[in-house]
Amino acid sequence: MNFKELLKRYKEGTATAEEKAIVEKELEKYASIEDYYAEQLPDDFLEKDEYPEETIENADETKDIKKLVNRRLAKVVMISVFIVILLYVGIFYGVSAVVDQFYYDPTAVTQSEREEYPDFFYDMTAYVDLNMPGYVVSSYTFQESQGFGTYEVSYPLKNLFTSDTQRYFIDMRRGELTYAFDGIFGDGNRFDVWKGFEDILRPTPEDASDEAKEMDEWSTQRQNEITQDYINELNDLTYISMSILFEDDLKMSEFYSLVNGYPELDIVWAGVRTTEPKTRWSDNHPMHLIGFNPNTDDEPISNMSPDTEQYPLFMLHDVWEEFHDPEIMFPDAYETHFKSRLSWLIDREEFVEIIDYTPHKTEFYKNSLKYVEEHGVETYGVRVYGTAEAFSEYIDEIPYESLYVNEVSSAKPNIYFD
Repeated sequence: MNFKELLKRYKEGTATAEEKAIVEKELEKYASIEDYYAEQLPDDFLEKDEYPEETIENADETKDIKKLVNRRLAKVVMISVFIVILLYVGIFYGVSAVVDQFYYDPTAVTQSEREEYPDFFYDMTAYVDLNMPGYVVSSYTFQESQGFGTYEVSYPLKNLFTSDTQRYFIDMRRGELTYAFDGIFGDGNRFDVWKGFEDILRPTPEDASDEAKEMDEWSTQRQNEITQDYINELNDLTYISMSILFEDDLKMSEFYSLVNGYPELDIVWAGVRTTEPKTRWSDNHPMHLIGFNPNTDDEPISNMSPDTEQYPLFMLHDVWEEFHDPEIMFPDAYETHFKSRLSWLIDREEFVEIIDYTPHKTEFYKNSLKYVEEHGVETYGVRVYGTAEAFSEYIDEIPYESLYVNEVSSAKPNIYFD
């Protein structure tokens, strides 16, 4: 029996004790030879042209052992690499999924059967509608998980006055914003949109002095005169964005009559009363204004909506699924629609905490819903678009308290389609 056969029996565990001793002795010898040549072979190779026959035979056997060792080493390396890959995949998709559960997940789809309508789409739709007069989310949002609670998202924001749409990007990491620029986060879109509604945002208290009240009345009257004089000097085709506060709050039936009675004027947002007039919702936190867009075609129309039982008429265009008298249908629809979107944001506290510019906003939403449940949905004023000609013709028919021009354009951006 030659050495290779002995080595095979040795590896298989079938060698006798005597055979094991022979193999182990030979392996020990080969190890010594390998160590010797590892140290001496390079120098010998440069100095000698021939080698003893015995040395050549030993070197051949050493090569065989090296091949065996290398094959085993390669196998160990491949197994190690495979284990590392499995560990990485397990950590990324397993642990990452666990981490994701602890933070707001914009990729979650709980209200729709289609991935292009994740909860984040409804979050942004409700938030922009309630908080940003004259803007809508005009198309799909995009959201992608980067793992471990990190997300990249984007949303399209349409300015209804200019008809311009731009997509904005947000990065989130474990419940916090890491990148958020312009769009809903721009100062103009968060603060300038309320110009013309200051009397609601910062009301003069009922117990203010008579002098302070007279000053407010004079200031409002002067502003109205300047506004009307300015409109009368404009070209008839000049396109205007205006904020109008009413003398008295309008019920939804009265508001619908206003919307339907002046088709040349495009009311794009109605502010909803959420506290008693001349009061704030909290003595310790700033006042907020919220409302809704009464048009059914400003937002993208689709057959996808959140749970219609929990959030009825979340999409106002769903009102057309029921064919009733519009004068009866729309006032109720406005109220239901506003409450549904308000309820949605109340239930989406994680989203509100990340996106909103002020703390305690969910508390404000809850307080607002409680108020409208008790007092009904009424509007104190609107954001409305129209030509100078239309405003000049109809403004005196509207029961306004104050007028404020927010923006002016040389003409309507699209004379054929909105």
